[in-house]
Amino acid sequence: MWLFSFLSSPRAADADAELRAELREFAHDGLVQLALDLEQNAVKRGTWDGCVLSYRRGYAGSVDCDRKGRRGNAFTRYWDAERIDREHVLHLVQDEIRSRQATGAPRHHESPATV
Repeated sequence: MWLFSFLSSPRAADADAELRAELREFAHDGLVQLALDLEQNAVKRGTWDGCVLSYRRGYAGSVDCDRKGRRGNAFTRYWDAERIDREHVLHLVQDEIRSRQATGAPRHHESPATV
């Protein structure tokens, strides 16, 4: 068991780092809606139609790739395989919202027309 957790920790850390980087690119509305949908267990797995990263421009399904144009990354693989639970993702989303409020960072707000 120790060996498994030792070998999987870097991958989990990569997934977390990838998600944090993605969340920094989200429109504020997307973060808020994602948090609400995570609380209601309404975020999908295994498809870009409503997955975590698809909320970037403000609503579920607003994008179909990550910030680098990829359809898969360390986070999406972990999310789709159910190796990251929604509570963990919700915590990271809430951290990003709090961080923006604390620093007064500009809220990314992109029009859905720019998708």
